[in-house]
Amino acid sequence: MKLIVQFDIDADIINVPEFIIEQKEKFKDLFLDWIYNENVKHNYWVEFTDSNGNMLRGLQYRSDAFVKWLNDNIIENMSDKASIVAECVSEWSDDAPALQF
Repeated sequence: MKLIVQFDIDADIINVPEFIIEQKEKFKDLFLDWIYNENVKHNYWVEFTDSNGNMLRGLQYRSDAFVKWLNDNIIENMSDKASIVAECVSEWSDDAPALQF
């Protein structure tokens, strides 16, 4: 089933099993707990320098991180994996299930 993953100005469309849609907020919360956990080593942590020369650490991710997390942790033993259908779309159906990040 299609799921709209909304960001600030656009969205990605992903395909996920129906049970993900049915509990989408739960899975979003679990994903956010994982990605914001500073003890977890993943490729979405980025370091950058602010205008004062201070080194800062933050997160940079899109739906690819959510899809990978779903496939590695929730859908790992199923044949119906999550996948990205479209990225950075500016128009989507308001009737489709959606998550706001």
